[in-house]
Amino acid sequence: MSTAKPALPGVRTPLPSELAVEVVERKGVGHPDTLADGIAELASIRYSRHCLDTFGAVLHHNLDKVAVLGGRAAFTDTDGVYDRPLRVVFGGRISTSFAGAPLPVREILEQAAVDHLRACLPGFERVKLEVRHESTDSSKFPTWFAPRSLADLPERPEAFSNDTAYLVGSAPRTATETVVLLAEAWFRRLGWAGSDIKALAVRRGEGLTVTVCVPAVAGHLTGAAEFDDAVTTAARELTDQLTARWPGAVQVVCNTRGSRTGPLSGQYFTLSGSAVDYGEDGLVGRGNARSGVISGAHLAGNEATFGKNPAYHVGKVGGWLADTAARAVAEHFGPSRIALLWRNGAPYDQPASIETTTTLDAPPGAAEELVRATLARTDWLEDLLAGRYLPKIEPVEQLLADLDQAVQ
Repeated sequence: MSTAKPALPGVRTPLPSELAVEVVERKGVGHPDTLADGIAELASIRYSRHCLDTFGAVLHHNLDKVAVLGGRAAFTDTDGVYDRPLRVVFGGRISTSFAGAPLPVREILEQAAVDHLRACLPGFERVKLEVRHESTDSSKFPTWFAPRSLADLPERPEAFSNDTAYLVGSAPRTATETVVLLAEAWFRRLGWAGSDIKALAVRRGEGLTVTVCVPAVAGHLTGAAEFDDAVTTAARELTDQLTARWPGAVQVVCNTRGSRTGPLSGQYFTLSGSAVDYGEDGLVGRGNARSGVISGAHLAGNEATFGKNPAYHVGKVGGWLADTAARAVAEHFGPSRIALLWRNGAPYDQPASIETTTTLDAPPGAAEELVRATLARTDWLEDLLAGRYLPKIEPVEQLLADLDQAVQ
């Protein structure tokens, strides 16, 4: 019998769209923190898929301790060369054997790092890269990371929360959240633009201010003035698109420290497309949430998703359940937020608490009933392995359509 308790009657935390001020940030796919998130997530997906194909189950691992340590490029006026490598450091713990046979862990992890960096950095071929392996199979339980058989995986056949954790999901995205995703996508589709784009949107009532920082990538522009012209033109076009849709005044501001004078390399100029060229580091969990944005108006969960075991880890599975439940509730009762608390060892259909916040009034118990129907699901693994939480850029056309829907 479940011991879940609802929120106190009459106590309701407003949804972001209901606030007078909403602030949302997006760290683009080339941001060092987002690179670390993506590498950890892809490595976990590749490792999990190998385990499923080879043994029929995902072996124990948590790769949510990846660090991307910036390299260094020596710049000329419009070009440069790497003289200190970018380093990817894999931490965390992972099973390196099954039934005494070794697994190709190093190969899987290294290829994941290379593939993700190549996909996210337009100038990847200019980068010198080193991959370091600091993951371990340490545990107080001798078979946890060295299983003798599938019987040494206690989460089979029924997964349960491996920790006490609080997970929050919301749906759909707010208009402001869509704007920061659109700002990244708008610039990234341009050949001269790098991928370490940061966008921050502030909505005050119906007014909107969007600040974007976008780098140039080597090989496309010849000087600071040309860079400034390219940024200004793209910003004006984005402003036009937003103005046509947004109910209030819109302002888009780009590269606030940029200049039209001096060499191109004195501006936000990169070889790879990212500030990793300047020694900037990235760590898993310091950037975007599962939603792809950083929105302080949402209740905070306490788990970084990327790289965690998709078979049972509460930071991954609990997040998927919270997100899925929020979408189910939103379909019936408008924009919604679902907050779930699990205690260590609890089955996923028995959370310690369920909090539901909806825009439209719901009959007593109706929203929670939808949440409980979601918690009964056990089909999360394939969705997670398909890349549900891999950092990505959505098409501009889709984001414009989403914005149209959100501002109605």
